[in-house]
Amino acid sequence: MVFSRLFRRRKKQEGLQIPRSYFLKVKPVRNPVLKWEKDKKTKEIKIRVPLRPPSQTQSKTKKGLLDKLFPPGPEERVISLDKVGSIVWELCDGERTIGDVANYLIEKYKILPEEAEISLNAYFNQLSRRGLVGFIIPEDLKKQLETSKT
Repeated sequence: MVFSRLFRRRKKQEGLQIPRSYFLKVKPVRNPVLKWEKDKKTKEIKIRVPLRPPSQTQSKTKKGLLDKLFPPGPEERVISLDKVGSIVWELCDGERTIGDVANYLIEKYKILPEEAEISLNAYFNQLSRRGLVGFIIPEDLKKQLETSKT
């Protein structure tokens, strides 16, 4: 049936599976293109994500017929992080490892190490899928990953 093809569930794409010890050595880094600010009262972070490259934004005075009929959408999207997400965001400086971030959360919130690591794994997967963070992999870890692939 045609309908069964349309509504078929997609298979999950499996990403790179790395061991826990490797995961904890990776250094998360914020996307330098993004602008963000911290609210002084709530200490929560708002990230401004540009929706169009700067080359596509036209000057305000130069509008054609299409621009009048179909005005362009917003130029950026704002993502608000909660308290814990804001703390993790600030710790993503390219200097600290995911293990360091996990240890910080373990000490601050008195949670189990496994709980912190699982939560960080899910959170970093979400941030990286959206292009908000990247990861710096140490050279020795790169070599180990390359040899384990073959």
